[in-house]
Amino acid sequence: MRMLGALPRRTPWTARALLASALVVFSTGCTGISQRVPAPPPMAAVAEDAVLAERVDAYFAPLASHADLSGTLVVMRGEQPVLVRHYGHADWPARRAHSLATRYSAASVTKSVVAATLVQLERAGTVSLDQPVGHWLEPLADRPGMSLRAVLHHSAGLPRDLPDDFRTGEADVATWLAAHPRRLQAPGKERYSNVGYALLAEVVARASGRPFAEVARDRVLRPAGMSDSQVALETADHFADGALPYTAGPEPEGVMTPVPAPLEIGSSGLVATAPDLARWARTLADGAYPELFVDEDPLGSIDTGQDDNGDYVSVQGTLPGYSANAIAWRDSDLSVAFAGNLFDYPVLRMGKTLRGLLGPTPPAPPPARPQAVPLADAHRARAGRYAHPDFGTIAIAEVPGRGGMTLTMPRQPAYWSFHLTPIADGGLHWRAFGVVFRAGDAGGLLASPA
Repeated sequence: MRMLGALPRRTPWTARALLASALVVFSTGCTGISQRVPAPPPMAAVAEDAVLAERVDAYFAPLASHADLSGTLVVMRGEQPVLVRHYGHADWPARRAHSLATRYSAASVTKSVVAATLVQLERAGTVSLDQPVGHWLEPLADRPGMSLRAVLHHSAGLPRDLPDDFRTGEADVATWLAAHPRRLQAPGKERYSNVGYALLAEVVARASGRPFAEVARDRVLRPAGMSDSQVALETADHFADGALPYTAGPEPEGVMTPVPAPLEIGSSGLVATAPDLARWARTLADGAYPELFVDEDPLGSIDTGQDDNGDYVSVQGTLPGYSANAIAWRDSDLSVAFAGNLFDYPVLRMGKTLRGLLGPTPPAPPPARPQAVPLADAHRARAGRYAHPDFGTIAIAEVPGRGGMTLTMPRQPAYWSFHLTPIADGGLHWRAFGVVFRAGDAGGLLASPA
């Protein structure tokens, strides 16, 4: 358990650093375009793996039945799906079903596409990853230590996010950074930066003379067989077959529309189907972009590791209302992807869960979450500001008519807003992160896993 201290209402407070995993939990030929099949054939009927199906259903079906999971899961052997599952709804009020054609915002998976696009331009002799960003973007010409490679590694001294009022598509990141030099730090130390990948998308556009989305489509997505994917300034709900975004919400539905996050093309923007995400992980695992894996820490916010199935490559990302995870193993044709439209606690460990379900010892099904009860005075008494050890200052307040409480982070963007479900004994369940708050000593809160 963690004790959260109450903050005096008139005492100055400072938000502490956010967990790096939150909401971005939570982005082969020697030259030219890699030679993969431009468009995969239509998927044949699924020849389902019965053992795998039993494992997956035992784990995910209870979550879906309580509105804690929504999206599409696909397990593939090469281009052949061996298991497909759909949970929840692509549109909850309309009860529109998910399908293999449903598209989802893939958030930080976009970063790996940015990195691959730059590799393609480097192979063509257009750019060098060791060039300073200022070589292409004049407002940053006085920053010689800010190389493309350093930005790819999140070590260029850039801030994490752009301000909420930054108008993507109307303003450019390089000019904004040049006008706000105090937001820049010395290069060298790793600091996760969405701003950096938005900057790299501008480099691609300047170096190629074409919009980043077009270059990524022609040089990366199409060669990978991702014919149903694109990079865009809008989230998936703006597209045909796009899933609408949701987050854990009040009963009886259990979901609600989240506060949207501003999009930064490059750090996010990829809209993809679950099969296309699996194809992208397979492309990376098959060695189409070895340049991304030269250093110990891969470029493009890609993860690598080893488990019982061998060496794997994975990509993942989240936005308010969306999540994406894809894994492929280097020494086999096995890949798996989950693309979701509900931000809730299962997505925080989705990569580990998927690898476990495909391994020799599957994880035990998660315990049932606490039962919701009507909001009462004991819950309302939890209203106030508290010092959280990971998230800094959090604020809990009642939203009239919602039947629960709301948690916000006053010094963070507006989309850091979450529903708290009232449970027995005056407790509040922070479903999005699987945490229960109860009354502590001296007006504080006790936080424990649900």
